[in-house]
Amino acid sequence: MNREEWLEARRRGIGGSDAGALLGVNKYRTPLDVYLDKTGQAPEIEDNDAMYWGRALEDIVAYEYAKQTGKKVRRNNSILVHPEHKFMLANLDREIVGEPGILEIKTAARADDWGEPGTDEVPESYLAQVMHYMAVTGAQYADVAVLIAGRKFGVYTVQRDDQLIDHMINVESDFWNNHVYRLVPPDPQTMNDLNNRWRIDNGAAVMASVELEQKIETLRALRDQEKEIQEQKKALEFAIKEEMADMSEILDSEGKRLATWKARQSKRFDSKKFREDHADLADQYTVESTSRFFLLK
Repeated sequence: MNREEWLEARRRGIGGSDAGALLGVNKYRTPLDVYLDKTGQAPEIEDNDAMYWGRALEDIVAYEYAKQTGKKVRRNNSILVHPEHKFMLANLDREIVGEPGILEIKTAARADDWGEPGTDEVPESYLAQVMHYMAVTGAQYADVAVLIAGRKFGVYTVQRDDQLIDHMINVESDFWNNHVYRLVPPDPQTMNDLNNRWRIDNGAAVMASVELEQKIETLRALRDQEKEIQEQKKALEFAIKEEMADMSEILDSEGKRLATWKARQSKRFDSKKFREDHADLADQYTVESTSRFFLLK
């Protein structure tokens, strides 16, 4: 399959990269994100540097894993399906030949949430991912090979946990049958969820309940406090900078740096000037979008 066909096939069920979001351990995705993706309502995800280099380095990481462990690995280009729960899908990075194990390949910018190599201390979303794959394939363990910051290589081994897998199946089954199949969106959990769930307003008005009015008044009071704090911060920053004048740093009596005020060189794209000089070209690269703005009156 090409990438478009592969993405379409993924929408027919729940994959390993969805498991962490449904279990609430993915920092970047929520159940609503997964729902919108599966029902064809999510915007197309644009390729980024992390995604590109993750794919580009996959073969290299797999080679290094085989070299360091002595295990043989092979691709499986099929989308695998759970024998009982047909909505559970798996797209493996590699199979480990001759063993009841699978290999998941990762690249990471930082070592956050990664333990010592040789342990099972991987980020929770990756733990959910490989546990999902073990549920689908029947594998007894998963090795996670990661290249961190382009120079630190490690292998982590996660053993099958049937209790966690049973819980995962229940969560995924509930999500698929009661949300995706019935077209009932899960409750929003983040501000981004709210924006994605209701992208466009209908022009109507809702009558405020007593509780809603209280929430609005509380929010208004908090914003007034925030405004006052911001004004105090600006006044203090002004006083500090005025005292520094053209000095670069402030030091305490022991020579410890308390603050700095240094010049930095930066470049920015002058979109206004570009549009003035190349209006037609600017129009070709201008994308319209719709967003909602929340204002307290």
